[in-house]
Amino acid sequence: MLEDLVERRAEVIKRADEYKSRRTELNSEASKWSELRDELNGRIKEAVEKAKGFKKQREEYEKLIEEKKAKRGELNRKASTYYSMVEKLRKKNDLKSIQVFERLRGRIDELELKQQVEVLSKDKERKLVAKITELRKEFDRMQKELEKDKKLKELLKRAQRYRKEADKYHEDAIKYVKLSHECHDKMVEWFKEADRVREKADDAHRLFVGAQEAADDAHRLLIRHLRDIKDFDRVINGLRRKIREDFGFRTRMEARKRAKGIYERFRDGEKLSTEDLLRLQKSEMLLK
Repeated sequence: MLEDLVERRAEVIKRADEYKSRRTELNSEASKWSELRDELNGRIKEAVEKAKGFKKQREEYEKLIEEKKAKRGELNRKASTYYSMVEKLRKKNDLKSIQVFERLRGRIDELELKQQVEVLSKDKERKLVAKITELRKEFDRMQKELEKDKKLKELLKRAQRYRKEADKYHEDAIKYVKLSHECHDKMVEWFKEADRVREKADDAHRLFVGAQEAADDAHRLLIRHLRDIKDFDRVINGLRRKIREDFGFRTRMEARKRAKGIYERFRDGEKLSTEDLLRLQKSEMLLK
Protein backbone atom coordinates (compact mmCIF):
# COMPACT_ATOMS: atom_id res chain seq x y z
CA MET A 1 0.00 0.00 0.00
CA LEU A 2 2.82 2.39 0.90
CA GLU A 3 4.60 1.71 -2.38
CA ASP A 4 1.37 2.33 -4.31
CA LEU A 5 0.89 5.65 -2.53
CA VAL A 6 4.48 6.68 -3.25
CA GLU A 7 3.99 5.87 -6.96
CA ARG A 8 0.73 7.80 -7.10
CA ARG A 9 2.39 10.75 -5.34
CA ALA A 10 5.20 10.73 -7.91
CA GLU A 11 2.62 10.78 -10.72
CA VAL A 12 0.82 13.73 -9.13
CA ILE A 13 4.15 15.58 -8.76
CA LYS A 14 4.88 14.94 -12.42
CA ARG A 15 1.49 16.31 -13.47
CA ALA A 16 1.91 19.31 -11.15
CA ASP A 17 5.23 20.10 -12.84
CA GLU A 18 3.50 19.84 -16.24
CA TYR A 19 0.78 22.27 -15.17
CA LYS A 20 3.39 24.63 -13.76
CA SER A 21 5.29 24.61 -17.07
CA ARG A 22 2.02 25.01 -18.97
CA ARG A 23 1.03 27.96 -16.80
CA THR A 24 4.37 29.66 -17.41
CA GLU A 25 4.08 29.06 -21.14
CA LEU A 26 0.51 30.42 -21.29
CA ASN A 27 1.37 33.47 -19.17
CA SER A 28 4.20 34.22 -21.57
CA GLU A 29 1.84 33.87 -24.53
CA ALA A 30 -0.77 36.09 -22.83
CA SER A 31 1.91 38.71 -22.19
CA LYS A 32 2.90 38.62 -25.87
CA TRP A 33 -0.69 39.18 -27.04
CA SER A 34 -1.16 41.89 -24.41
CA GLU A 35 1.88 43.79 -25.67
CA LEU A 36 0.70 43.47 -29.28
CA ARG A 37 -2.80 44.62 -28.33
CA ASP A 38 -1.43 47.66 -26.49
CA GLU A 39 0.79 48.52 -29.44
CA LEU A 40 -2.17 48.25 -31.84
CA ASN A 41 -4.34 50.34 -29.53
CA GLY A 42 -1.65 53.00 -29.67
CA ARG A 43 -1.78 52.91 -33.47
CA ILE A 44 -5.58 53.18 -33.35
CA LYS A 45 -5.35 56.25 -31.14
CA GLU A 46 -2.80 57.80 -33.50
CA ALA A 47 -4.96 57.09 -36.57
CA VAL A 48 -8.08 58.49 -34.89
CA GLU A 49 -6.20 61.64 -33.86
CA LYS A 50 -5.03 62.17 -37.43
CA ALA A 51 -8.56 61.59 -38.74
CA LYS A 52 -9.91 64.10 -36.22
CA GLY A 53 -7.24 66.57 -37.31
CA PHE A 54 -8.36 66.31 -40.94
CA LYS A 55 -12.00 66.54 -39.83
CA LYS A 56 -11.29 69.75 -37.95
CA GLN A 57 -9.36 71.16 -40.92
CA ARG A 58 -12.25 70.21 -43.22
CA GLU A 59 -14.72 72.03 -40.97
CA GLU A 60 -12.53 75.13 -41.17
CA TYR A 61 -12.51 74.89 -44.97
CA GLU A 62 -16.30 74.43 -44.97
CA LYS A 63 -16.63 77.62 -42.96
CA LEU A 64 -14.42 79.48 -45.44
CA ILE A 65 -16.45 78.05 -48.32
CA GLU A 66 -19.65 79.42 -46.80
CA GLU A 67 -18.02 82.82 -46.30
CA LYS A 68 -16.75 82.92 -49.89
CA LYS A 69 -20.13 81.78 -51.22
CA ALA A 70 -21.92 84.45 -49.19
CA LYS A 71 -19.61 87.17 -50.54
CA ARG A 72 -19.92 85.75 -54.05
CA GLY A 73 -23.71 85.81 -53.76
CA GLU A 74 -23.68 89.44 -52.60
CA LEU A 75 -21.53 90.51 -55.55
CA ASN A 76 -23.58 88.44 -58.00
CA ARG A 77 -26.73 90.18 -56.81
CA LYS A 78 -25.11 93.56 -57.51
CA ALA A 79 -24.02 92.32 -60.90
CA SER A 80 -27.55 91.08 -61.58
CA THR A 81 -28.93 94.58 -60.86
CA TYR A 82 -26.76 96.02 -63.60
CA TYR A 83 -27.48 93.12 -65.91
CA SER A 84 -31.19 93.90 -65.48
CA MET A 85 -30.49 97.45 -66.61
CA VAL A 86 -28.52 96.03 -69.52
CA GLU A 87 -31.49 93.81 -70.35
CA LYS A 88 -33.83 96.82 -70.60
CA LEU A 89 -31.48 98.60 -72.99
CA ARG A 90 -30.98 95.41 -74.96
CA LYS A 91 -34.69 95.18 -75.65
CA LYS A 92 -34.63 98.67 -77.13
CA ASN A 93 -31.75 97.68 -79.40
CA ASP A 94 -33.29 94.27 -80.16
CA LEU A 95 -30.17 92.43 -79.05
CA LYS A 96 -30.01 88.90 -77.71
CA SER A 97 -31.37 88.45 -74.19
CA ILE A 98 -28.96 89.11 -71.36
CA GLN A 99 -30.49 86.01 -69.74
CA VAL A 100 -29.08 83.90 -72.55
CA PHE A 101 -25.78 85.68 -72.06
CA GLU A 102 -25.84 84.93 -68.32
CA ARG A 103 -26.94 81.33 -68.75
CA LEU A 104 -24.03 80.87 -71.12
CA ARG A 105 -21.71 82.36 -68.54
CA GLY A 106 -23.22 80.10 -65.83
CA ARG A 107 -22.72 77.04 -68.04
CA ILE A 108 -19.06 77.97 -68.55
CA ASP A 109 -18.59 78.37 -64.77
CA GLU A 110 -20.27 75.00 -64.19
CA LEU A 111 -18.01 73.19 -66.65
CA GLU A 112 -14.86 74.90 -65.33
CA LEU A 113 -15.80 73.82 -61.79
CA LYS A 114 -16.26 70.26 -63.01
CA GLN A 115 -12.83 70.35 -64.64
CA GLN A 116 -11.19 71.52 -61.40
CA VAL A 117 -12.85 69.30 -58.80
CA GLU A 118 -13.63 66.05 -60.63
CA VAL A 119 -11.16 63.31 -61.57
CA LEU A 120 -11.61 62.72 -65.30
CA SER A 121 -10.01 60.44 -67.84
CA LYS A 122 -7.78 62.10 -70.44
CA ASP A 123 -10.40 61.64 -73.15
CA LYS A 124 -13.23 63.14 -71.05
CA GLU A 125 -11.05 66.05 -69.94
CA ARG A 126 -10.08 66.75 -73.56
CA LYS A 127 -13.73 66.85 -74.61
CA LEU A 128 -14.61 69.05 -71.64
CA VAL A 129 -11.86 71.58 -72.48
CA ALA A 130 -13.05 71.67 -76.08
CA LYS A 131 -16.61 72.38 -74.95
CA ILE A 132 -15.49 75.17 -72.59
CA THR A 133 -13.44 76.75 -75.44
CA GLU A 134 -16.44 76.62 -77.75
CA LEU A 135 -18.72 78.27 -75.17
CA ARG A 136 -16.08 80.90 -74.41
CA LYS A 137 -15.98 81.92 -78.06
CA GLU A 138 -19.75 82.28 -78.15
CA PHE A 139 -19.67 84.28 -74.92
CA ASP A 140 -17.03 86.67 -76.30
CA ARG A 141 -19.04 87.17 -79.50
CA MET A 142 -22.19 88.02 -77.55
CA GLN A 143 -20.27 90.35 -75.27
CA LYS A 144 -18.87 92.31 -78.22
CA GLU A 145 -22.35 92.67 -79.63
CA LEU A 146 -23.68 93.99 -76.33
CA GLU A 147 -20.82 96.47 -76.01
CA LYS A 148 -21.70 98.32 -79.26
CA ASP A 149 -24.05 100.59 -77.33
CA LYS A 150 -21.97 102.96 -75.14
CA LYS A 151 -24.48 103.24 -72.30
CA LEU A 152 -25.12 99.53 -72.43
CA LYS A 153 -21.36 98.98 -72.52
CA GLU A 154 -20.89 101.05 -69.37
CA LEU A 155 -23.63 99.20 -67.53
CA LEU A 156 -22.25 95.90 -68.75
CA LYS A 157 -18.80 96.97 -67.65
CA ARG A 158 -20.04 97.61 -64.10
CA ALA A 159 -21.96 94.35 -64.06
CA GLN A 160 -18.90 92.48 -65.23
CA ARG A 161 -16.71 94.23 -62.66
CA TYR A 162 -18.94 92.90 -59.90
CA ARG A 163 -19.12 89.54 -61.64
CA LYS A 164 -15.35 89.43 -61.96
CA GLU A 165 -14.96 90.21 -58.29
CA ALA A 166 -17.54 87.53 -57.52
CA ASP A 167 -15.52 85.15 -59.68
CA LYS A 168 -12.53 85.61 -57.41
CA TYR A 169 -14.61 84.52 -54.45
CA HIS A 170 -15.95 81.72 -56.61
CA GLU A 171 -12.41 80.55 -57.36
CA ASP A 172 -11.55 80.75 -53.68
CA ALA A 173 -14.65 78.69 -52.89
CA ILE A 174 -13.61 76.11 -55.49
CA LYS A 175 -10.10 76.02 -54.02
CA TYR A 176 -11.46 75.40 -50.53
CA VAL A 177 -13.95 72.85 -51.85
CA LYS A 178 -11.04 70.93 -53.34
CA LEU A 179 -9.07 71.18 -50.09
CA SER A 180 -12.16 70.15 -48.14
CA HIS A 181 -12.56 67.07 -50.34
CA GLU A 182 -8.89 66.19 -49.83
CA CYS A 183 -9.31 66.50 -46.06
CA HIS A 184 -12.48 64.41 -46.22
CA ASP A 185 -10.69 61.67 -48.19
CA LYS A 186 -7.77 61.65 -45.76
CA MET A 187 -10.13 61.68 -42.78
CA VAL A 188 -12.01 58.67 -44.18
CA GLU A 189 -8.71 56.93 -44.97
CA TRP A 190 -7.44 57.33 -41.40
CA PHE A 191 -10.76 56.25 -39.89
CA LYS A 192 -10.63 53.15 -42.10
CA GLU A 193 -7.04 52.55 -40.98
CA ALA A 194 -8.21 52.81 -37.37
CA ASP A 195 -10.95 50.25 -38.10
CA ARG A 196 -8.45 47.89 -39.79
CA VAL A 197 -6.03 48.11 -36.86
CA ARG A 198 -8.93 47.80 -34.39
CA GLU A 199 -9.83 44.41 -35.91
CA LYS A 200 -6.26 43.25 -35.33
CA ALA A 201 -6.31 44.66 -31.78
CA ASP A 202 -9.59 42.86 -31.08
CA ASP A 203 -8.08 39.59 -32.36
CA ALA A 204 -5.01 40.10 -30.17
CA HIS A 205 -7.27 40.82 -27.17
CA ARG A 206 -9.29 37.64 -27.80
CA LEU A 207 -6.07 35.62 -27.99
CA PHE A 208 -4.83 37.33 -24.81
CA VAL A 209 -8.05 36.48 -22.97
CA GLY A 210 -7.92 32.88 -24.23
CA ALA A 211 -4.30 32.42 -23.16
CA GLN A 212 -4.96 34.12 -19.80
CA GLU A 213 -7.99 31.93 -19.08
CA ALA A 214 -6.03 28.81 -20.06
CA ALA A 215 -3.18 29.94 -17.77
CA ASP A 216 -5.69 30.45 -14.94
CA ASP A 217 -7.05 26.93 -15.52
CA ALA A 218 -3.51 25.52 -15.43
CA HIS A 219 -2.87 27.47 -12.20
CA ARG A 220 -6.02 26.07 -10.57
CA LEU A 221 -5.01 22.54 -11.57
CA LEU A 222 -1.50 23.14 -10.24
CA ILE A 223 -2.90 24.29 -6.88
CA ARG A 224 -5.19 21.27 -6.72
CA HIS A 225 -2.29 18.89 -7.41
CA LEU A 226 -0.08 20.63 -4.83
CA ARG A 227 -2.84 20.08 -2.27
CA ASP A 228 -3.05 16.45 -3.35
CA ILE A 229 0.72 16.14 -2.86
CA LYS A 230 0.34 17.50 0.69
CA ASP A 231 -2.42 14.97 1.34
CA PHE A 232 -0.22 12.17 0.03
CA ASP A 233 2.64 13.42 2.21
CA ARG A 234 0.45 13.30 5.33
CA VAL A 235 -0.80 9.78 4.58
CA ILE A 236 2.62 8.44 3.57
CA ASN A 237 4.37 10.00 6.57
CA GLY A 238 1.66 8.61 8.86
CA LEU A 239 2.08 5.14 7.44
CA ARG A 240 5.84 5.30 7.75
CA ARG A 241 5.55 6.50 11.34
CA LYS A 242 3.17 3.66 12.14
CA ILE A 243 5.50 1.15 10.51
CA ARG A 244 8.41 2.46 12.57
CA GLU A 245 6.34 2.28 15.72
CA ASP A 246 5.21 -1.25 14.94
CA PHE A 247 8.78 -2.30 14.27
CA GLY A 248 9.90 -0.85 17.64
CA PHE A 249 7.05 -2.63 19.40
CA ARG A 250 8.02 -5.99 17.88
CA THR A 251 11.66 -5.41 18.80
CA ARG A 252 10.75 -4.66 22.41
CA MET A 253 8.53 -7.75 22.62
CA GLU A 254 11.23 -10.00 21.22
CA ALA A 255 13.79 -8.52 23.66
CA ARG A 256 11.41 -9.10 26.57
CA LYS A 257 10.85 -12.67 25.46
CA ARG A 258 14.57 -13.40 25.21
CA ALA A 259 15.28 -11.71 28.55
CA LYS A 260 12.52 -13.67 30.22
CA GLY A 261 14.02 -16.98 28.99
CA ILE A 262 17.47 -16.03 30.25
CA TYR A 263 16.01 -15.02 33.60
CA GLU A 264 14.14 -18.30 33.94
CA ARG A 265 17.31 -20.20 33.12
CA PHE A 266 19.17 -18.12 35.74
CA ARG A 267 16.44 -18.79 38.31
CA ASP A 268 16.66 -22.52 37.60
CA GLY A 269 20.37 -22.37 38.49
CA GLU A 270 21.62 -22.68 34.97
CA LYS A 271 24.97 -21.08 34.38
CA LEU A 272 24.72 -18.00 32.14
CA SER A 273 27.27 -16.83 29.65
CA THR A 274 28.68 -13.34 29.62
CA GLU A 275 26.60 -12.63 26.56
CA ASP A 276 23.46 -13.81 28.39
CA LEU A 277 24.27 -11.55 31.32
CA LEU A 278 24.76 -8.58 29.04
CA ARG A 279 21.46 -9.27 27.31
CA LEU A 280 19.72 -9.63 30.64
CA GLN A 281 21.25 -6.41 31.91
CA LYS A 282 20.42 -4.62 28.71
CA SER A 283 16.82 -5.68 28.88
CA GLU A 284 16.26 -4.69 32.51
CA MET A 285 14.41 -1.62 31.46
CA LEU A 286 12.33 -3.70 29.13
CA LEU A 287 11.31 -5.98 31.98
CA LYS A 288 10.12 -3.13 34.20
